[in-house]
Amino acid sequence: MKKEIEFMLKGKLYKIPNDWNLLDTFQFTELVNDIILMSMGKLSPGSVRIRYVCRYMDWNLDKINDTDAMANVTYLADQITFPFLIAYPNQDEALSELDADTYRLCKRVPPERLKGVTIARYLSRLDYHFTADLCFCKQFIPAVFLPDEEKPYAGYKIDTAFGMLTCTLTAQQFIEARELTECADSQLPLLAAILYAPLPYDSHRSHELAHKFEKADKKTLQAIRFNFKAFVNYLFTRTEFKLLTQSRERKESPISTGAQEALYNLSAEGYGNLHEVAQMGVIPYLSILRKKVIESVRSLHAAKINAAEIAEQTGLPIKTITDIL
Repeated sequence: MKKEIEFMLKGKLYKIPNDWNLLDTFQFTELVNDIILMSMGKLSPGSVRIRYVCRYMDWNLDKINDTDAMANVTYLADQITFPFLIAYPNQDEALSELDADTYRLCKRVPPERLKGVTIARYLSRLDYHFTADLCFCKQFIPAVFLPDEEKPYAGYKIDTAFGMLTCTLTAQQFIEARELTECADSQLPLLAAILYAPLPYDSHRSHELAHKFEKADKKTLQAIRFNFKAFVNYLFTRTEFKLLTQSRERKESPISTGAQEALYNLSAEGYGNLHEVAQMGVIPYLSILRKKVIESVRSLHAAKINAAEIAEQTGLPIKTITDIL
């Protein structure tokens, strides 16, 4: 997919971003709001794309009355693919035999607009729907301004420079915020307060701060949640930390998958007192948990336990166990 959609208008070249990472704070916040409206049935995916194009180009959609002009806007909007993924029945069963490039294309482009793809006609007959593409690694809301506050509240930072991922969130912040990613809208001020709390992080202070964040713009609060959920998804699907979410919960598992419990376990194992472990950066924290998973699997293997039994004890897929060994 192209990261920018280029077109000529009155002899001038214009470019519209077709990638989450190219958006600014305003464009991100407004697009998130439209996606939420879509999830409520108030906007169609096509309308979300059209509104995005008009907003970026500073065109007043209500004043586009000419049929040809609207057709041109729609044509541009149809090329915007980054906000959504297309979900087909039975977890995309119809796409299971496709090569990687065709699969990615079918997940982005509606079957009615797929060109040169043999399976397109079949896909068009299926009951598919659009879902938000919640997976990227960028902080779009670097600070939150609250009414009657002189200074903004700075948010966590994410950096991927030089091929290395860093994040200023502490382990405790990450754990508490992750527990709220599916919270009711009434709890969004608490989620924001956790993510935008001054360091060193303190849970009690963040709960007090949440009362101030009740005054925050509602669109901003929703954008903060959307942003964090996408970052979490990125961590556990696009990085080495995906290993941490592949295990099925089992009471007898030697690998502790409970996030809060993991803090106590790391403290008991000498990584520092509970406060020190809780204040540990989220990336080092996840790295230690990943290392413990690998060590557990290899320890069981060294004890002459086969892969199937290791899978039974740890809840990890056999393929993952084989990759570790």
